[in-house]
Amino acid sequence: MTKTSLTGGTQAGSDADAADALGAIAAAWSIGGPDYLPYRITLLAKLLDRCTTRLLQASSGLSVAEWRVLAQLAMASPDSASVRQLAEQAWVDRAEVSRAAASLERRGHVERRENPKDRRSPQLFCSDKGLALYHRVAPSRTEFHRALTQLLGPGEAQQMEAALLTLARQCVDELQSEPEISPLEAGYEKGPAQRAGPPR
Repeated sequence: MTKTSLTGGTQAGSDADAADALGAIAAAWSIGGPDYLPYRITLLAKLLDRCTTRLLQASSGLSVAEWRVLAQLAMASPDSASVRQLAEQAWVDRAEVSRAAASLERRGHVERRENPKDRRSPQLFCSDKGLALYHRVAPSRTEFHRALTQLLGPGEAQQMEAALLTLARQCVDELQSEPEISPLEAGYEKGPAQRAGPPR
């Protein structure tokens, strides 16, 4: 088979090339071959999470889940968000968000206040300490994404964005066709944290 190089040309490719480039993950990467592209996207997402975990631990001592909660709240500040809103925006389990928020609260990065409209759903705010941490770490997260994107050749980033959007739209369409779909599955929560944009 052939593959596109980072400079936009084509060159011969094989499973042996993947083994040389990917090491321990090569066997998983080769499952299904190119026809299993969505599976490879899942593997890439796991690799990105592992890289993020290592970088966050070195720069802030935060876990990926903690960083995502902190980033969402910081970008929404001074507005608040509930655990449900944060979970639905990030498409993760509420329990994961709840644990991360509790850990951040213990360290003074997040404040929890009673919700007068629903006492079962307290509102979370980013504290001044949390905002300071976010602004210290955010530039390195931006640089991480920029450095990866710059590995792609001219036009490749735009092509990848268009391709990912095509796949995402198909998945959303399939989810919306279900007779009973939860807001978490649909990903359409109208809270302030969602309007602030995705965590990086």
